[in-house]
Amino acid sequence: MKKGTYVDEKIISLQNFIKKRTSSYELLTDEIPIRGKGIRFVPFPMFDGKVNALIPKNFTEMPEMIAKVRYISSNRPPVLLTNEYYDDNFGFHLLRRGDIQEYANLDELIDQMQDTVKLHTPETVIYGKGSIDSARADGRWFEYKNFTLDDETYNLQFLVSTEEYLLAGTFNCRMCFYDDWRESVLKSLEYIEITGKGELKNESR
Repeated sequence: MKKGTYVDEKIISLQNFIKKRTSSYELLTDEIPIRGKGIRFVPFPMFDGKVNALIPKNFTEMPEMIAKVRYISSNRPPVLLTNEYYDDNFGFHLLRRGDIQEYANLDELIDQMQDTVKLHTPETVIYGKGSIDSARADGRWFEYKNFTLDDETYNLQFLVSTEEYLLAGTFNCRMCFYDDWRESVLKSLEYIEITGKGELKNESR
C-alpha cells in the first residue's frame, strides 16, 4: 500500500485553517484565490436547463478524447467540466428517481457509495462526510483520497435530491491542491438548483 503525505491529523488541521481563510470570500461575487489565480464561480446550466450549478468560470467541457482516457468506464458522467490542464474536474449525472433502485434516504446511499469505493480500492483513505446546507434540495457528500502510480488524488462525491430527480456529482483534483479547492467546492454545492421537469435527453447540457 502506498502511503500518502497527508495523514488524518494534518487533514483536520488543514480543514480548520482553510475554513478560516476562505470565510472572508463570497462565492457569488468574489474571485477566490486558487492555484495562484483569482477564480470566479459562475452559474452553469446543464441537462437541458434542468440543473444549474456554480462552476469555475475557466472550466470547460472535457474533450471526448480526454474523457475516454481518464474515465474508462462507459458509465462516466455525461457532463464533465475541467480546467485547462485536465487535473481539476467536476462530473455530473442526473437520474430520474423513478428509474433507480429505491433507497431509504441519502445517508444510506452515501454509505453504499463509500463501501463501493473501499471495496474496489481498499487503499483509499476516507476523510469525512456531511450534509449540503441548502433550502433548495436535500444533499449529502463524502470525501476521500486515492492513489495513482505517481500521485494522490482528492475526491469529493455528492448527491442532491428532489422529489423527481437525483443529481450525482463528483469533484477531483491533485492532492497537492486540495487545500485550495475544498471549501469553495463545498460552498458551491449549496447553490445547486434542480428546477426542470419532463423527459431527460441523452445530451450533456
